[in-house]
Amino acid sequence: MELSNKAAYIKGLMEGMKIDESTDQGKVLKAMAELMEEMAKAIEDVTVLADETVDVVDSISDDLSDLEDDFYEEFYGDEDDDDDDDVFDDDTLYECVCPSCGETIVMDDKMVENGSIDCPNCGESLEFDFSDDDTEE
Repeated sequence: MELSNKAAYIKGLMEGMKIDESTDQGKVLKAMAELMEEMAKAIEDVTVLADETVDVVDSISDDLSDLEDDFYEEFYGDEDDDDDDDVFDDDTLYECVCPSCGETIVMDDKMVENGSIDCPNCGESLEFDFSDDDTEE
């Protein structure tokens, strides 16, 4: 039974008992019955909103999952490929932004270890200096 139905049932029982609402006890019981009705309505409204919110979040989650799948498949290739020559297997990837053209460049460990790279977009030579990095182990 829904909360509002239970509250109405209790209110009906109280009316059937013919409680004198002019007494202090009668006033308290009447106020409690009215409070229960209001609380039941508020709880049912919150429950409906929570259910709607869950549906929206599930939909957004599904959409995000689809976008992630599309992005990673486009950017990293098909993960199901058994091609051992895939450049992205077992490599850590790094990104840097070319200061000349603003293009984001994706590099693997070997490219970073070389210390420099030419921007594939504009040809600007980019050098990597790690001498200021702390090498605490």
